[in-house]
Order: sequence, then structure tokens, then C-alpha cells
Amino acid sequence: MAIDDLVSITSKERILLYLSEFNHMDDRYELPADLIQENISFCTGIQRKHLSKYLKDLISELLVAERKAHIQSMKQRMNGYYLTQNGYAKSDILRSRLGAVVVDVVDDGNTTRMRLSEIDDCTPVHITYCDIVREAIKNGRVDMADLRSIESKKRDALERKEQTTETYRRALKTAWRDGRVTATERFLIEELRKHLKVTDEQHKALETEILKQLVQDRMEFIRIYRSVLEIALADGVLLGPEVEIIENLRKTFMISRQEHDELLVEVETIVCGPSPCLSNKDNLTY
Repeated sequence: MAIDDLVSITSKERILLYLSEFNHMDDRYELPADLIQENISFCTGIQRKHLSKYLKDLISELLVAERKAHIQSMKQRMNGYYLTQNGYAKSDILRSRLGAVVVDVVDDGNTTRMRLSEIDDCTPVHITYCDIVREAIKNGRVDMADLRSIESKKRDALERKEQTTETYRRALKTAWRDGRVTATERFLIEELRKHLKVTDEQHKALETEILKQLVQDRMEFIRIYRSVLEIALADGVLLGPEVEIIENLRKTFMISRQEHDELLVEVETIVCGPSPCLSNKDNLTY
């Protein structure tokens, strides 16, 4: 058996190999980031556009489970994927078969014949069968130098992903800053999404996160604005510098004139009771 035995492994088998490294995931409230589609794609070497289909097939075959869960180091919940009991049983058979595969391993110009089960012991970092298969398919050989750099490659990929996510999050926040997205903004966001290769699932999760934060911020802004109005109207008068301060705060918090008027009526009722305060919305000049 040789390198051809690794190259001939199917994409679904590569997914099973990768997921076989993660045990007891069905008992966990929070899943590791390694189990979302983006990281599965990188670690198996399977393109994202094909990965979804393979995962769907494995789910229908009862070999893989899909669950929306909290993901480590991520704010939003996302779909995670892990093996079922049947999946572990099948992956064990696959791992046993691959462990006996003997391949040429290149190390510092020297070539040695080794079984896959022996390769991990020859590196200072943990090397999985999936790592070996991916590198063999990518390079047509097993190179120890490439395997030793596996962890740094993963870190670099994670950093790039985080930078991409943050760039897209900022763009979404800007588009939603006034509580709505125009057709032009939606078009630009979609073009940026394609350029950064942000998936539909990632987009929906980020947009949901931003909208939830906007609602929370909005509620906090209203609470602060109402408190300022209450303090300003404590003496029943709202004149001079107070009007200017409140108007600047209204613009900063993007509170409409109508919302201001409604809040002012509420606050006047609380502060002044049934008798109107000396100042009302008609006394305010902007």
C-alpha cells in the first residue's frame, strides 16, 4: 500500500477521519470551533461549496449529527457537526485500515518508508490521520516539514478568518447603524460578502448578532435619554443650555423628534403630575 491509497480516499471518508478526533460532543453545551463548516473545510481540504452536500449525505446516513450550539470563542450560535455512534464505528474501521498504509516520508531530503500509525510519533506536534491525508493529496507525498508546520498553518488560517469576520461585522454595523439598510447598502454588503467568502450561515449569524445588539443599545439609549429629561425637568423648566444639551444627545442617540415628543410627554406626566410643566415640546427650539 502506498500514497495512492491515501489519495483515493473519498471526501466523506476524509470528513469522518477529521471528526473522529472529537469525542463526546453530544454531551457538550458548547462545541469547539473546529466543528463548524469553515474549519472542517480547511482541515479536510474540501471546498466549502462541496462540503455542505457531503455533510448532508453523512447526516442522512446517520453517521454525522448536526446541532446549532454555542461555539467556543464565537459570539453567535452556529451549526456544529460531530460523529454519531455509527459514525465512530465506521471511522474506527477506516482508521485501522489507514494505520497500516505504508508510504514514503520525506524528511530533510531523506526518504523513509513508514506506516501512517507511526508518523505522529515522529513529530513534536500532534498529527492526525486527516492531516496526513490532506497533505498527501495536496502535495502528492508526505513531507515531515509540512506536517511539522500544521499548527502554524491552522493558527494563520484562524487569524485570517477572524480578520475577515471582523471586517464584515464592521461593514454590517455601518449599514445597520440607523436601523435600516437601503438597497444600495444591501448590494454593497452582498458584494463584500462574496469577496470575503462569507457564507450565508455566517452572514445570518452576524446580522442577527448585530440586530440584537442594536435593539439592546437602542433600549439603553432610550433609558438614558429619558433619565436626562427627568433630571432636566426636575424644576419644571426646560430652557437655555438644557435644550441644547438634550438636542445634541437626541442626535447622538438618533432619537427622532416624534420619539422625543412622546418621551417628553411621559416625563412631564411623571415629574409634574396632571399639571403641565412650565416647558413643553412647543417651548423647545432646535
